[in-house]
Amino acid sequence: DYWVRRLGNTQQTVDSILALVLKGQKHGTFGLKWLHDRDPALSPVLGGMAIMVDMDGTPHAIIKTTQATPVAYKDITEDHLSIEGPGARQLSRWQEIHWPYWQTLLAPHNLEPSEDMLVMVEHFDLVYPLSV
Repeated sequence: DYWVRRLGNTQQTVDSILALVLKGQKHGTFGLKWLHDRDPALSPVLGGMAIMVDMDGTPHAIIKTTQATPVAYKDITEDHLSIEGPGARQLSRWQEIHWPYWQTLLAPHNLEPSEDMLVMVEHFDLVYPLSV
């Protein structure tokens, strides 16, 4: 089974993430366990295959989840960030990117990010590039 997946919430972010995955520079992503529990369709599945699409829904790659581990936000270290793209492997930069992103995702639920929130650290492999 495959599922369709878009990483990011703006054209620029989605395009940047896709480029990093296709270049082999990004091997994972981070999501909020609370959102995954609320919508199981968002949850990474070990061994699951996802078709990565752009903002228009055009497919570009297939990825396979190889690991998914919940970690408290406050416990995320640069070791966890080795799967990120080169521009987000420093903890302070990663936090600058993800905290506001999660604020945006949680706001419709009247929730705010917290140091104790569980972050799903998801590792994936690029299985098939559909574009270069």
